[in-house]
Amino acid sequence: MVSLKTVELAKKFNLTPEELIKKAKQEKWYRNNLSYLLHSGQKVIDEHYRNSPGQLFVGNIARQFGKSYWAVTTAIQTARSKAKARIKYGTAFHSDLVEFILPTFDIVLQDCPESQRPKFNRKHSKFIFPNGSEIKLVGLDRAPNSLRGNTIDLIIIDEAGFVTNLQYIYTSVIVPATLHRPNCKIVFISTPPSTPVHPFSDFIQRAEAEGCYVKLDIYQNPRITQKDIDRMAKELGGYTSTTFRRECLCELITDDDLSIIPEWSDECIQEVAPDTYHEVYHRYVGMDMGTKHFTALIFGYYDFKKASLVIEDEFHMSGPTMNTEILAATIKAKEKEVFGETKPFRRIADNNNPHLILDLSSIHNLTFIETNKENLDAMVNEVRIMCMNKQVLIHPRCKMLIGCLKYGVWTKRRDKFAESKVFGHFDHLAALMYLIRNLAKNTNPIPVDHGYENHRSWLMNVRDQRSSTHNSRELEKAFFKK
Repeated sequence: MVSLKTVELAKKFNLTPEELIKKAKQEKWYRNNLSYLLHSGQKVIDEHYRNSPGQLFVGNIARQFGKSYWAVTTAIQTARSKAKARIKYGTAFHSDLVEFILPTFDIVLQDCPESQRPKFNRKHSKFIFPNGSEIKLVGLDRAPNSLRGNTIDLIIIDEAGFVTNLQYIYTSVIVPATLHRPNCKIVFISTPPSTPVHPFSDFIQRAEAEGCYVKLDIYQNPRITQKDIDRMAKELGGYTSTTFRRECLCELITDDDLSIIPEWSDECIQEVAPDTYHEVYHRYVGMDMGTKHFTALIFGYYDFKKASLVIEDEFHMSGPTMNTEILAATIKAKEKEVFGETKPFRRIADNNNPHLILDLSSIHNLTFIETNKENLDAMVNEVRIMCMNKQVLIHPRCKMLIGCLKYGVWTKRRDKFAESKVFGHFDHLAALMYLIRNLAKNTNPIPVDHGYENHRSWLMNVRDQRSSTHNSRELEKAFFKK
C-alpha cells in the first residue's frame, strides 16, 4: 500500500508512485546504502556488527529471523564499497548454497540497477561485480580450504553452529589467511548448535567477552507475532522443550535425543558437609585412561546412609608430558589431599591399557580394578538412574565432570560418545561410569558400635546408677520424715 506522502512526491516529480519508489531504491543502490532492505531486528545485527571492535563478530540469532538475508546484504554492500574486494561466504553444507543462499542473493538483488548487477560464475561459484569485486560461495562440508586466499576483505560463515570442523577452519584456514589483514572482518552467524560442546559455543563466549556479539531471540523479531510464536512452540514440543529453547530463545542447551545424561540437574552440584559416619564411608577413585584424549580421574566416597555417591575432586592430564611416574605421583598426592590418611576402598579403571594398570600396581603400589565394559548403554543407564534420583552429588570444583554430565552427547549413530574440544571424549563421565558400576552399595561400612566407647559407656552407666540411688534416698527420707 502506497502512503499519501509517496503519492504527493510522485505528483511533484511528475511520476507514478511505483516509478518514484523504483527510482528511490536505485538511488540507494548507487549510494551503496542498502539499509532500507533490513527490518528493525536485522538493523540491530548490523549496528552491532559495524560497532564491533574486534575482527571476529558472532551472531546468535533465532530461527526465521532473516540472518542469512542480513549476511547476504552485508556481503554485497562490502563488495560494492571497494574495488576488487574479495569476500568468502561459507555455509555448513554445499546443498545450502543452492537451496537457500542463491535464492537469497536473487531477492536482495531485485532492486539493483542492471549496470550495477553482479554476474554469477556458476563454474567457480562466485558473484563478480562490475568493480572487480568477488563473492565466493563455499560449501564447507566439501571444500573448507576454499576460504583461503592472499587478499580477503570479509569472511562470513552462515549457520556456523552446524559446521562440524569449525575449529579447524578457524584455526588452520581463516587465521592464517587473515593474519596480515587486521581489517578483514570475520562473521560467524547461526542459531545455537544441538550441543553446547560445539566450537560455536566457545566462539560465542569469546565474542561476548570482547564485545563482538549479538543475541536476538524470537521475541525480538518484528515480523513474528505472538500467534506465530504460539504455533512454533506447539510444533517444537512446547515452550519448555529443548528445541524451542534452542531454536527460538537461542539458549545453549543439549538436545535430549543426543544427551548422554538427560537426567542431570545442576541441583546435584553441592559442597556436601561430612556427617557422623563420614570417617568410615568407603573411598573410591575412578579413572578413564587416554592417549589422544584425557586421562581423567575422579575422587569421592559412597554415603551409605543416604545411598549417594559424593565426588569431591578430579584431575586430568594428557599429551607427551604424561607418563606412569607423573600419573602415579599425582594420584598419590590427590588421594592424600582428598582422603587424608584413609586409603581408598577401591580404585577402578577401564580395561584398555593393562600394562599401565600393572605398572601402577607392581611399581607404585596403586591397585586398580579393571571394570567390565561389555555394555556401554548399561553403564550409562546406571549413571542416569542415580542422577535421576539425585544420588550423585558433585563438588563445584569438579568443572570437567560437571561439564561432561551437562553437555555430554552421543555421536549421531549413538554408538559412542562424541568428541569435544573442551571435554575430550567426555572422559570424566567415563570415569564416573566405571566407578558407579563397581560401587559396593550393599556393603555396610558402619560398625555396630560406631560412636560408642566401652569405657565411657560403663562410666556413664555408673553415673546414672549413682544419680538414681541418690534420688531414691532423698525420696525415702522425705517420705518417712513426713
